[in-house]
Amino acid sequence: MNAVLETIRDLSRPAEAAGELHELSMRLAYLETIPADIQHEVREVTDAVDRHEGSWRTVDPHYVEILLRATLSAQLAVGEPDLPGSRERLRMALDGLSSAFDAIAESQPVSDERTGKELVAWLVDQTEVSQAELAHLLGVSPRQFQRWLSPAEKAGPEGPDLRRVRAVARVVNQLRFALTPAGVIAWFTRRLPDLGRKRPIDLLDKPEHLPELIGLAADMRATTAT
Repeated sequence: MNAVLETIRDLSRPAEAAGELHELSMRLAYLETIPADIQHEVREVTDAVDRHEGSWRTVDPHYVEILLRATLSAQLAVGEPDLPGSRERLRMALDGLSSAFDAIAESQPVSDERTGKELVAWLVDQTEVSQAELAHLLGVSPRQFQRWLSPAEKAGPEGPDLRRVRAVARVVNQLRFALTPAGVIAWFTRRLPDLGRKRPIDLLDKPEHLPELIGLAADMRATTAT
């Protein structure tokens, strides 16, 4: 469980942690009880969560809540391993932890630790549309967008421009799993019934609407997955 424990301390390897937790859940699938070695591994993980949860300031609170709930469920399961249903409860808890770490890994490219210039470059890689289209989405001129993108220019988006870049990046981070690169950009200019026929692009400078936009983008992903 090395990757799990390292990730809990500093969020350095969430994708590997998710894989290890999934493997642990699969080991349990072929057992009728919770053996001592798995109980020990789970206790290591849950103890580490209890010690380090205060350091996850850059993690979406929604994912932190999932981690904490799954951790509590795992603790209850290994606390009474012989009770009927404890093995299945532990499997569900491990799957929840794995999913949360997967989500954290996916959100890393657009985390608050990324600079505005890094986010602009990431958007170019993910959307595969013209710089003029991206500049329009971000509310700046193509010339300004080129300056942000240029390695020779130190200046990147700041203030309201940076907030808009971060908002677009977080929405794109959800949409990219459900739509083509061009479709991701087109989504921002559609009049959506869930927004009262408003266009997402018109709400990007209103922070109170960002959770709603991210939620709608995530719903697109969930619908595609089913």
